[in-house]
Amino acid sequence: MKSWAVILAILALTVVFVSGCGGGGDAAEERNGDAERGGPVGQADAAACASNRNIVSAAAQQYYYTEGAYPTSIQALVPGYLQSVPACPAGGTYALWESTATCSIHGK
Repeated sequence: MKSWAVILAILALTVVFVSGCGGGGDAAEERNGDAERGGPVGQADAAACASNRNIVSAAAQQYYYTEGAYPTSIQALVPGYLQSVPACPAGGTYALWESTATCSIHGK
C-alpha cells in the first residue's frame, strides 16, 4: 500500500514539473526574443545575413572590375550582377560603400 502512495506522489510531481515547462508565449514572441538573445534562430539569421552581404560585396567588386567605378547603390547591381537585392532575414536594410555591404542590424 505504501508503494502505491510513492508512485502516486512521483506521478503527481512529474505532472506538475512537465506542465511548468510549457512556456506560455506565442511563436512570434519566442522567435523575436531568440533573435535578440542570439539563440539558434538569431544565429541562423546572422549567418544568412553575412552570406547575403558577401554576395552583394562580390557583385560590387565585379561591377568595379567591369565598369571601372564602384556602384552608387545596391540597386545599380540589379539585374546585371544580382537577380534582385537580397533581404536580411532579421528585417535589416543593406547599404553599400564601395565594395563593402553592411546591414542595419548585423553590421558588416
